[in-house]
Amino acid sequence: MIFLSRSDNSILARWWWTVDRWNLIQILILAAIGIIMVWASTPSIVERYNDITDIYHFLKRHIFFLFIGTLVMLFLSFMSIKGIYRIGVLGFSISLVLLICVMLFGENFKGATRWLDIGIVTIQPSEFIKPFFVLITASLLSQKSKNIEGFPKWINYGHISLLFLIIVLFFLFKQPDFGMAILIVLMWFGQQFLVGLSFRWVLVLISALTSVMLVGYHFFEHVKIRIDSFLYSSAGGKDQLSFALKAYEDGSILENLIGKGAGKGTIKKYIPDAHTDFIFPVIAEEFGAIICFFIILLFGSIVLRGLWRVINSTNLYQLLAAGGLLMLFGMQVLINISVTLSIIPTTGMTLPFISYGGSSLISSSICMGIMLALTRKT
Repeated sequence: MIFLSRSDNSILARWWWTVDRWNLIQILILAAIGIIMVWASTPSIVERYNDITDIYHFLKRHIFFLFIGTLVMLFLSFMSIKGIYRIGVLGFSISLVLLICVMLFGENFKGATRWLDIGIVTIQPSEFIKPFFVLITASLLSQKSKNIEGFPKWINYGHISLLFLIIVLFFLFKQPDFGMAILIVLMWFGQQFLVGLSFRWVLVLISALTSVMLVGYHFFEHVKIRIDSFLYSSAGGKDQLSFALKAYEDGSILENLIGKGAGKGTIKKYIPDAHTDFIFPVIAEEFGAIICFFIILLFGSIVLRGLWRVINSTNLYQLLAAGGLLMLFGMQVLINISVTLSIIPTTGMTLPFISYGGSSLISSSICMGIMLALTRKT
């Protein structure tokens, strides 16, 4: 903002000259791409719903949630580190209550109970637990070496963070949401790495991830179907992945590079989740490999630039919180794209700021708003 002088001591001026404006711009570019892609992918989705007649139904809802999310992101980016800490405690407490409500009153959809109808909208509380869990564990791990008054000396704040991880995983298993559980576990160990991860914890990580996959495969039918469809082409449920791969492969060399054009793709007519989990293949078909690489570069730049701004911070909480949020953001992107490339089984995970989904958009906005606050230069 040209009219804001560096000597201006107003809240807005101080924010403008300290916030990472380049990362803010990159996030807004991703949001703009998301609007274009939801516009391009949803008309064919609307045709499958008998009770929806407006072809722009999903687009309007996406823009509404994106508007709310942008306001939330900007609001959070103004906050101090102390304010972020308080938001983390409050947000984590509310998210836990919502997860309990999901377990008691949640709606079942596609074999999972992850959604809570609150009248006006249906929300997915497991999306909101992600950023606030990062903040809680960052607070605890930043005091990892300290003993807790009134407890035995061998119990420290690091053990409390492990207890919170187990509690969150319990609720995620009950839904079940194994994709989210794996993401939470990876992020938690990422934070452990930042504070100095011992080899025994590496073994615990391998054991934990293996256990999650085995439990999911043997006790939950929809998880078994997803893994079987990934491993065996003859198993049911392979169609969505096959169509996704077809979107990457079809067309001439020129079409593969620049795409068929906005709205001219055909794969979205056959992929049930073309506007949500599988929106990246739609981008590949309609806009080509060049735009796909550009989007990946945007995601990578946000993560690397954010880490670069906090890596030398002397405030361990700031490092763990910002680092955890950026790892969470980057791993979600990696998992989503890997699923569409048939590298890993389907997880039901969205592409941040691009996929349709109100809870996902708000959660990503919270994540990036807090990241912008923690990476401001003082």
